[in-house]
Amino acid sequence: GIAIVNDFKSVEGDRQLGLNSLPVAFGIDGAKYLCAGAITFTQMGVAAYLQSIGETTYAAILLGLLLPQVFFQVTLLLPDPVANDVKFQAQSQPFFVFGILATALCIGHHDFSV
Repeated sequence: GIAIVNDFKSVEGDRQLGLNSLPVAFGIDGAKYLCAGAITFTQMGVAAYLQSIGETTYAAILLGLLLPQVFFQVTLLLPDPVANDVKFQAQSQPFFVFGILATALCIGHHDFSV
């Protein structure tokens, strides 16, 4: 998801070199929705898993960190992923990284023997 954002700025070069990045394969419009969907639905799935193992607090934290990411998807990524790629990453990626860290902390401290 988040790595796909880097492909938007190099779509023309990828085409010329014959690279089949997502924006080349699906077009910029298709790839921007795949990118946003991958980011959002993967984290929702992880939050659901955390909830299913009884880690309600961490699931809520992850969903809370997802909200600003969705906001930046709607206001930056989806309107113009080529012009806003750097701004989108700068504003949304910290929330994404904190979500990964919160998940790792949860899994690292979870008692799976129960």
